[in-house]
Amino acid sequence: MRGYNKTGFIITTLLLLSLSSILFSQAGRGNGRIAGTVKDKDGNPIAGVKITLELLSGVSSGARKMLGDTLQTSFEQEGKITKKVEGGFILECLSDSKGKWGILGFATGEFRFSVEKEGYSAIVQTHNLTQMRRNPLMQIVLERPGKEPPEIKENLSGKRFQTGNSLYKMGKYEEALPYFREYVDKHPDKFKMAVNLGNCYINLKKYPEAIKTFEKVIEGFKNENPDLKGNAQAAIIYANIGEAYSGMNNQNEAAVNYKKSMETAPPTDAAVAYNAAEILFSGGKTDEAIQYYKLAAKLKPEMPVYYSKLGYAYLNKGDIKAAVSYFEKFAALAPDDPQTPAINDLIKDLKQ
Repeated sequence: MRGYNKTGFIITTLLLLSLSSILFSQAGRGNGRIAGTVKDKDGNPIAGVKITLELLSGVSSGARKMLGDTLQTSFEQEGKITKKVEGGFILECLSDSKGKWGILGFATGEFRFSVEKEGYSAIVQTHNLTQMRRNPLMQIVLERPGKEPPEIKENLSGKRFQTGNSLYKMGKYEEALPYFREYVDKHPDKFKMAVNLGNCYINLKKYPEAIKTFEKVIEGFKNENPDLKGNAQAAIIYANIGEAYSGMNNQNEAAVNYKKSMETAPPTDAAVAYNAAEILFSGGKTDEAIQYYKLAAKLKPEMPVYYSKLGYAYLNKGDIKAAVSYFEKFAALAPDDPQTPAINDLIKDLKQ
């Protein structure tokens, strides 16, 4: 057994518990604890099972961050924490060689409870846990996957997909990724669900993977109906592909896909039209850029930047009258914008 200073360990633990109690008190919380065992159906303990608690409700996001930071050290002392997740409040531990596990440091609230180990069917449940009294000992039984009815497999897979969604909404893209990837691999017919996977890749700046994923979604749409005209969902996917290419600094392919998006279905989001216009303008396609700047302005006429961009686009074409008109619209909508004095000076020069 590894040696350590027992007195120092006890003092450190007491200090950590005191600090965590202060923080819980500030947030109106206390020290919650839950423990249990993990065994197979024959009663044999299973080591290395990951048990995850994800807070669904019960404490503010600010308090979650403080608690997560403070309790991290005490968990490391016990050798139970497997990772720290920035933001939100997620605690994890691994079962030991006797199948025993324990988690401490959570507040009263509703938690998503996940139990996972490769080679076993995962468990995802929701539990209300308390800090005020001892939570019941949890005796978990994991089974090897067998030939389950399709509806049971779908139910479990769907729960794991929802776990991915929860992680995604918290900005945990790296952790959400395997949940989405698993679902997409198991359900290739449900191609639309791959959009979540593609969005994960974009947020992680894994652009080639995002493009490949989104192209499979487009392929799925085409298998349903080769004519994508009017398909608003397909239009969004083309725009996503355009965004991925733009992230790779491949503006030519970005422009191609943004244009496909517009041709498939006129966007209802001004930002999509604006992004397309910016890429087209930077690529020297001024006339096409003007078309999409105007569309952005039509969708969101209160946005001054669309008019200044139109002014510069028309100035680039040499159409002074149109440029002045759009610059004036910008100045009227944004009199306090830092760019307005320079725009007003430009208007005066153009009118001379």
